[in-house]
Amino acid sequence: MRYKALKEYFKPCRWGFFLLLIGGLNLTSCSTTKSIPQNEQLFVGISKINYEKNEDVKHFITAQEEIEEALATQPNGALFGSSSLRSPFPIGLWIWNAFSTKKNGFSKWITKSFGKKPVLISNVNPSLRALVAKQILRSHGYLRGEADYNIETTKNKKQAKIAYKVIPGPLFRIDSVAFVGFPEREMNYLKSLKGAILLHKGDIFDVSKLEEQRERIYKTFRYKGLYYYKQDYTTFLADTVSVPGKVLTKVQLVDSLPKGTLDSWRIGKALLAIKTSPEEQLTDSMTYSHYKVFFNGNKPRVRPKVILRELRLFPGQKYDDSNYTESLNRLSSLGIFNSVDINFAPLDTTNKYKTMDMLIQTVLDKPYDFFIETNVKGKTTGRLGPAVVLGFAKRNAFRRGEIVEFNLHGNYEWQTGHSSEGTTTGFNSYSYGGDLSLRIPKLLFPLVKQHKLYRPPTSIIKMSSDLVNRAGYFKRHIVSGELTFNWQTSVKSSFEFSPLIVQFDYMTKSTKKFKDVVSNSTYLQYTMQDKFIPKMYFAYTYNSPSFFQNPIRWQLAFSEAGNLVSLGYLTGGYRWNSKDKKMFKNPYAQFLKAETDFTKTWKFDEKSSLVGHINAGCIWSYGNSSMAPYSEQFYVGGANSIRAFNIRTIGPGAYHVDQSQTSYLDQTGDIKFLANLEYRKHLVGNFYGALFLDAGNVWALKEDYRTNSTFKIKNVFKQMALGTGLGIRYDMQFLVIRVDWGVALHTPYSSGFYNIKSFKEGQNLNFAIGYPF
Repeated sequence: MRYKALKEYFKPCRWGFFLLLIGGLNLTSCSTTKSIPQNEQLFVGISKINYEKNEDVKHFITAQEEIEEALATQPNGALFGSSSLRSPFPIGLWIWNAFSTKKNGFSKWITKSFGKKPVLISNVNPSLRALVAKQILRSHGYLRGEADYNIETTKNKKQAKIAYKVIPGPLFRIDSVAFVGFPEREMNYLKSLKGAILLHKGDIFDVSKLEEQRERIYKTFRYKGLYYYKQDYTTFLADTVSVPGKVLTKVQLVDSLPKGTLDSWRIGKALLAIKTSPEEQLTDSMTYSHYKVFFNGNKPRVRPKVILRELRLFPGQKYDDSNYTESLNRLSSLGIFNSVDINFAPLDTTNKYKTMDMLIQTVLDKPYDFFIETNVKGKTTGRLGPAVVLGFAKRNAFRRGEIVEFNLHGNYEWQTGHSSEGTTTGFNSYSYGGDLSLRIPKLLFPLVKQHKLYRPPTSIIKMSSDLVNRAGYFKRHIVSGELTFNWQTSVKSSFEFSPLIVQFDYMTKSTKKFKDVVSNSTYLQYTMQDKFIPKMYFAYTYNSPSFFQNPIRWQLAFSEAGNLVSLGYLTGGYRWNSKDKKMFKNPYAQFLKAETDFTKTWKFDEKSSLVGHINAGCIWSYGNSSMAPYSEQFYVGGANSIRAFNIRTIGPGAYHVDQSQTSYLDQTGDIKFLANLEYRKHLVGNFYGALFLDAGNVWALKEDYRTNSTFKIKNVFKQMALGTGLGIRYDMQFLVIRVDWGVALHTPYSSGFYNIKSFKEGQNLNFAIGYPF
């Protein structure tokens, strides 16, 4: 009754609210241009840029991106940083108009904090921007290119848009290339080194290509020991008149060079300074090998050997710029220095090969580092939740460049979304733990020649302990220790080898609900038992160089567990295939595992790309194990897998149960195949869109109670789960926030292609950090 009475009381006022709202909107419309001066107009965005037909569309894309960046100007109330999309509610401008002319304290505060000054057409300066666009066209070979603009007044005479028109014109190409003024020896340097000469007849005349040629000449001469040669000593002369539509290009050496510029230099004395700050004055010194080492105190804060083994420049050696760059990179990658500089001073100028002293100045980073990381965690488990990491590191712990790091971490996670059956999962989990590691900047085994490696190798000794809680089911403790070696042989190839990983998984607490589920499953009884996993691991990773147009990343990994222990038992008279052999009074796992991960990116332009991804693996248990440990098995689903399905709701094979709680536990397998295809496109500002297609499943190698779960080639395609969807990403440069909406198309346990009960029930929303692959 009370609600009804209130409704009747306010009934006469409803039209008043509507009139007040309309009046407010009209008022704000007027206030938008309230403070615009006479003969000025408020800039409200740019119209779509009109490009006339151009030659070589692919080449023009780069010029177009630069032009649009030069013409871009945000109006008041710009949406997502756009120059053309504008909010109908430019609140910052309204605040400026309402309070900027008032002198009281509140008005000054609100204007400074939230107000936005009107962006006027005169502020945008379209004539200057059009001139810049014209220069961009010409720098990319459109030497007759033009850019113009028009002011388009809107219905409100105080507001206007800018319409730009870009006319590229003909594309000029190089007719001939001549190198002028270079001595014979220097020309032979350029001709003998592959890729040193970039300009050729028929190439597009592009200023960026000229700059690249200048840099190649500089690097070639520095590579040959010409330390004092500078990029500015190379100039260009372009004749665009003699041949219509063509450019006669001359690459010239400046007329007067400083003395010694074209001389080859050798390294004389070598000095090493080890500081704790750039301003520190060093008073103590020692001789180590052929180096004079300067420091403060009884001994250097870092052993000279740690620094010198990463150098590629030595006394008596001819200067080589590639060795100089590699030395800087290797020293910086040690992770213990704040800065590293290598400087040279001429010493002897009388010999054919001049000599110069080398001074290596290193400034150590702060010895201790403490950090806190917090984020919403989106793991391959498909679970979401806040996580926190507290980390403490000690750099150069024992004067050999070591880094000791201690981390505490914890997270709380929950499941979101629908399964293909339309059910929502209702369980959550948390985990916490810590790890202590020692990173040593060298390999502790002599199988690899360390001085030939691309980057300094590392040896890592690590111990960790984690407790995992699955609400309503169990608490499980995982304790592990490992020895790992990492090394990189080139810019493309890196290796990881762990000769010893010892992991112990054991149950600390379980509920009656969990015990009831396990009692009906021999599979879970075996995979969930307390178990040691003595393991070895090896991985090779290939990464295309960063400048590749269509880069790939490929990783191949192998691991084994329990074989060395079983060999020990074999020498003691036990049979290889006998079960229940123990390690420290607990069963140990025995298996072989292989996994590969491949990603390729096809870049269409700077704003769009197509990314393909394949992940496949197989684990084979034998000897002391009938099944692989739960933590080693494969699964699909979730934010980084098949995004239309939740974690562990698919497979193995065509196996399916209605209870999502049970499926979370036993829907894993020994074989995995996952394929993803994702089209990524820049939308506006920092926002990017995605259209994706995901497919995959897991299978068991051996028959068990899970019907239709084993791998059979004839069933592979019809047992693939298939999903598609759309995504949006917000790229903050250092962090990518991702939301993916997945739609299920096919489940492996029902007949027919589109076998989802309803469109609504086949949806799943994923929130994650970072790209899925």
